[in-house]
Amino acid sequence: MPKRKLQQKLLFLQLPRLENDTAAGENLPLAPRYLLHAAERAGLSSKYEPRWLTPDEEELDDRHLLENILDWQPNIICCTLYLWNIERTLRLLRRARQALAGMKVIVGGPEVAFQHPFLFRTGLPDVAVVGEGERVFPQILSALQKGRPTDFNHVAWKTGRRYSWGRLPSRNVTLQECLPPAHHSSWKPDPAGMAYLETGRGCPLRCSYCRYAHLRRRTTFFDAAEVSRRVRTLMDRGAKEIRFVDPVFNANPAFQNILHSLRKLNRKGRLRFFAEVQADLLTPDQIHGLAEAGFSELEAGVQSLDPLVLKKIRRPVRLVPLESNLRLMAEEGIRVTIDLMYGLPGQTLQEVRRSLKWAWQFKGANVQCLQTLLLPGTDLRTERRRWRMQADERPPYGVRSTSTLSPEDIRTIEEIMHRKSPLDCMTEKFVATTLPDLFRERITLDLTKQQWADKIPGVTSRRALIFKAPSLFAHRKKLTAMVRKAISSEPNILWQFVLRPEQEEPLDLFDDMIAEIKKRPPLWTDRFASVAGWDRIASRRVFVLLKPSGRYSPSWIEATEALLEDHFY
Repeated sequence: MPKRKLQQKLLFLQLPRLENDTAAGENLPLAPRYLLHAAERAGLSSKYEPRWLTPDEEELDDRHLLENILDWQPNIICCTLYLWNIERTLRLLRRARQALAGMKVIVGGPEVAFQHPFLFRTGLPDVAVVGEGERVFPQILSALQKGRPTDFNHVAWKTGRRYSWGRLPSRNVTLQECLPPAHHSSWKPDPAGMAYLETGRGCPLRCSYCRYAHLRRRTTFFDAAEVSRRVRTLMDRGAKEIRFVDPVFNANPAFQNILHSLRKLNRKGRLRFFAEVQADLLTPDQIHGLAEAGFSELEAGVQSLDPLVLKKIRRPVRLVPLESNLRLMAEEGIRVTIDLMYGLPGQTLQEVRRSLKWAWQFKGANVQCLQTLLLPGTDLRTERRRWRMQADERPPYGVRSTSTLSPEDIRTIEEIMHRKSPLDCMTEKFVATTLPDLFRERITLDLTKQQWADKIPGVTSRRALIFKAPSLFAHRKKLTAMVRKAISSEPNILWQFVLRPEQEEPLDLFDDMIAEIKKRPPLWTDRFASVAGWDRIASRRVFVLLKPSGRYSPSWIEATEALLEDHFY
């Protein structure tokens, strides 16, 4: 009897977004589910043993995550790359490849673009896919087995030290083909009851700062019956909130019928819905229908009030119906998030001020004024010299200045926003008896007893090291060395270095620690204008945990808090 060929191990790797927010993050593996379904549809499932990270594994630091990967020994790693995980993913892949020489790497996701600033220079991907992977994933798997590349024009194969793109377009597929069916076991909410639902692909807009229109020219949608079927399944499987991930939810030709079916399904109000809409195109009846269906929040992209700016970025907005509809949403009890941007072509500080003033007039609205990002693959990135845009070459690719906005103007905008509504993920307290921003994993190290170990203790990617000693200042050299060792051992994770003083310590204690932290290359969270504009650091921070019974003067506490605020976000 012939021996059955062993299955190849296929690891879907989608690293989470590391932020300082202590709330649980979201990293639902939608892309891996869709890709696995594509392989199943092509009859390839028997040839592969699939796996993706468990929630516990997603919290691991690089060392422990790598150990798990090497223990499993995958034949293929398929990575979903976003701007918040690409650098960490590539570093992890480099280490994995050193140990698993025959391993193949496929990369896809929003970060993969034809002229990416650094992805292809690493030489790490064997195959890179621009755009939707479901259309070509089965063919890529078969091609890897046969040792012959595909010939698709949005798929690059590594040949020697270079990458070669194919010539042929891949077949357009419907959303029904892309997504697993409603009854599929993968179609479920996360443990907190959050679910995501895509009802359409393709976008009617052609905004120059966005890649969506480049990745898919034609649109494909679910009809109302299919949307209803999937929402019903998610409800039965414990969903409490469903976020529609369409770029423009009301672009679906079946939008009116979808609202009607959602009203019927959610008559008892068990579900909350969220969607992004083109708000100026809604009718009063549709807004009422959204409220009745259970949409507790809608997001409306406005970007700018200046018609010339909007023309340059190809973003149409009709201001008169927009204003009327935003007020109607508030009257219907829908919380609206109004998106504005700064750093767009032709924008001035005066125009951004005017747009903010306009947005703040809408009672109860959440106003976001977001830094423009020159994302790889966008028209705006290609045209940046025309507008004299200066931006980081590393994620998040934030615009630092333009021909009409200076770095000082951008800092002024961030200050205006912060005064009106403090930014997310800012440290609440640096010095206190209770520190609400501390991560869950907290390791106490006694500087008088702690022996040098080969490895800094701990396992997670968001870690607090708490240092104690009768005199921390007397151990400042060891303290700085521990900071150096921690960051060197895990340069891609978030660190909190917490001092627990017995009494007031000289402020000089912090100087060497801060200098050591600032020597280290910044992570993506450090490059946003809200952080970098003040020369602050978000990824590695210093705290002081006071003893409840300790004697610390208010002036010392205030001076220490001010010092740390000057350096950390």
